[in-house]
Amino acid sequence: MKTVYILGAGFSAEAGAPTQKKIISEAFRLQAQSHEHFRDQRMFMLFKEFLTTQLHIHDNNHKFVDLEDVFTPLDRCLSENSQFRGISVKQLSDVRKAAFYVIGQTIQSVIREANPAARQYIDDFAAYLVKACEIRAHNQYRFADPVSVISTNWDALLDNALYQAIQQNQTDGVVDYCCYISAHDDDDSSIKPGLEVLGRGGYNIKLLKPHGSLNWKQCPRCMRLYAKFTNDDLSSYWANAESCRHCDENFPEERGNHKLFANLIMPTFIKDLNNPQYKVIWQNAGIEIAEASELVFIGYSLPSADFEMRQLLSRMTRKNAKIRVVDLATDEQRRNVIQTRWNQFFGEREITYYFDGATKYIEKMIHNCA
Repeated sequence: MKTVYILGAGFSAEAGAPTQKKIISEAFRLQAQSHEHFRDQRMFMLFKEFLTTQLHIHDNNHKFVDLEDVFTPLDRCLSENSQFRGISVKQLSDVRKAAFYVIGQTIQSVIREANPAARQYIDDFAAYLVKACEIRAHNQYRFADPVSVISTNWDALLDNALYQAIQQNQTDGVVDYCCYISAHDDDDSSIKPGLEVLGRGGYNIKLLKPHGSLNWKQCPRCMRLYAKFTNDDLSSYWANAESCRHCDENFPEERGNHKLFANLIMPTFIKDLNNPQYKVIWQNAGIEIAEASELVFIGYSLPSADFEMRQLLSRMTRKNAKIRVVDLATDEQRRNVIQTRWNQFFGEREITYYFDGATKYIEKMIHNCA
């Protein structure tokens, strides 16, 4: 028996993280509140200027803009190497970087505003996952693979909680992103590829993030992913444009020219998934889904723009897999909408619904396993 948890924005929302639909409105709220939320004001103004001048959106309507409407024209023009309303390809690339910056800072700032106690269910979920995966240690991973997580969220709330739970247990475990990962800090020996840890007798907790993560950076040359776990503000982490230490060592004549960059997969209808690291993550996500006897969707709404995940689920889900959908819906009309959407997608498969939200579901799940 294997359970795969598939997390959407609703999973982190109960801990205070903004949903995708609210990110831009929250960004402008934070900017109006204090410029300290965006220390690099040039980046915020570049993003705002694109909305106003190129997309012709009035200042009063910025908060109503969907991310899909921002990134779809950006990504289409960049993929075709074409201009957009007089903006060069280089300028479009700068706008995209600015949008990354605004999104990242907004998510972190909104989470900081929330009550830390609201994250307890995520800490509990992390502790549960660590305990479940410990049986994979001592070379038992060949026979035991009880659980994994696929998260479509960019925030690192669960990532950090898993990391802290492993450290507290003082066991030889690792958060395994199921791709080639390196520690951002050279002296951090706690971040290793999952296969390396399994090979030395440890265990891994598989956390696949097919849309990227705020605590990741990538080298433009070797394409390594660097990760950092911290409950502190990631602003300085994002602000520092350090160079890939491996490429600097391998190509000393070009030292400093391998600047790490953030690379999130945006909610557009033309996602570029050619990045080799993301290809590996998506492939492994398909394997996890295919091996699952139970799929538990927590706060995931099957958005139309996420058609890659929809096709992966449609193609790789077993016919006899149990389906559980966890969402927060207090009125009957919303419940009916949710049920209709999932019933249409999965057809005749039996689906169990929980409408009390992620917090209560996880509390009940842990209680039943105790």
